Amino acid sequence: MNNNIPLNQTFKTKSSKTKQTSPKSSFQFLPRKRLTTGSWVQMNQVVAMQCCLNWVIVVISAQVSVMNTFSDFRCFQGKDSERVEYSPQYQLNCDTDSRCSNCNQQCVTYWAWLFLIEVGTVPASCISYKSGQTGKTGKCPTTCDDGSKLPELVKAKELVDVCHNDEELIKEALINGPVSTAIWLSEDLYYYESGIYQHVYGKDIGWSSCEFVGYGEENGVKFWKVKNVWGREWGENGYFRVLRGSSDYGGESEIEYECCQAIV
Repeated sequence: MNNNIPLNQTFKTKSSKTKQTSPKSSFQFLPRKRLTTGSWVQMNQVVAMQCCLNWVIVVISAQVSVMNTFSDFRCFQGKDSERVEYSPQYQLNCDTDSRCSNCNQQCVTYWAWLFLIEVGTVPASCISYKSGQTGKTGKCPTTCDDGSKLPELVKAKELVDVCHNDEELIKEALINGPVSTAIWLSEDLYYYESGIYQHVYGKDIGWSSCEFVGYGEENGVKFWKVKNVWGREWGENGYFRVLRGSSDYGGESEIEYECCQAIV
């Protein structure tokens, strides 16, 4: 990375040596009355994702992000009494009919959700995530890791397309739960640390699945609050804010969106 490249000071990268004081944000949480405990962000868990031991593949694989969103939504809607982690490994091993098997780089959010609707998955406590360590997938399991019987598969009900660069439609969908999305990434997002992200430099990387959890405005600049799958050490405790309401790439804001979908 070229540290001499001037950065838009709306956001801070890890290479920046200048300490900045973050102004008070008017970030809007999802309605507190819809939550069982705490705020939406406090309920969420950020799970670091890796597939097939290649960090670049993280950018274009969808299973872990979709399972995160599925867990968040079921907790948010009270379908699970507490947040349950669901198994991306089950899909990696069992989804032989779509692009999401075997850590396929072309797996997009839609295919990962389609498997949840048509087939379903099991809790991660039954089938744990192993591909990040082994770099491999396995056969579709007939028992849990401990040899016990597989529980009944848990499915998603349906998806609603809330994209079309319609800000109000996405905001309305967020009232009912998180919005799953695939976004087109540029290199500078790797180095994001805090603030409202805006593409400044670097080559295009590829698609990455993540999750809209809210929106807000800071010093007159509108943003989406986004949950990533790169672990809590990255960004703002695993989250980032992205400019909302302008278009560089043809999609809304500084990131091109693909398949923004709310589970209902």
